[in-house]
Amino acid sequence: MKKLRKVPLTEISNLKKVRSSNMEPTHYKILVVDDEEPMRKLIVSLLSTKGHQCVTASNGFEALDKIMEAKYDALIIDIVMPEMDGLALTKELSKHYQSLPVMIMTGHADEYSAETAIALGAREFISKPFSISEFIIRFDKMMRDHETLCKMKEKYSKMLFNLQRNSSEEIERLKGQIKTLGGQWSYFYDPND
Repeated sequence: MKKLRKVPLTEISNLKKVRSSNMEPTHYKILVVDDEEPMRKLIVSLLSTKGHQCVTASNGFEALDKIMEAKYDALIIDIVMPEMDGLALTKELSKHYQSLPVMIMTGHADEYSAETAIALGAREFISKPFSISEFIIRFDKMMRDHETLCKMKEKYSKMLFNLQRNSSEEIERLKGQIKTLGGQWSYFYDPND
């Protein structure tokens, strides 16, 4: 089992600064997936202090079971785990939950790249050990980006709906004009002559 590093007081002070930023607090339900209990507890502690609800799983299969039982707003996933690793879990999630934000974390950054994790569907990648402030900043950025994307999709859907509705109304208006013009035209022109 890996040892967790001690957190310097300056990092705790930085975390307080990050927490006091001018962002409106949004609370999420997050699934934390790591085979190491101390790491799960650390992540849960960090996110809980920001008001998020956390559920944990110790491997990919357990995580998939929990995802089938409840809705989550984001996942934090370790790569190296028994049974189903984090990359296989991320790949599986991207097949069925494309818009679900996933942060991949690993203590083996020399073996696993951010590019691979992102290509499989992760939105964020962080190497262990990480500072508290780095973790919070990356998590917040991932969730802000996700919210922005959701708002853009909603706006696009509304625009598309309005465009379709306006097009249908315009088509009906033009049909009416053609009918009117057709009646006027037949007044001047009799196709039987």
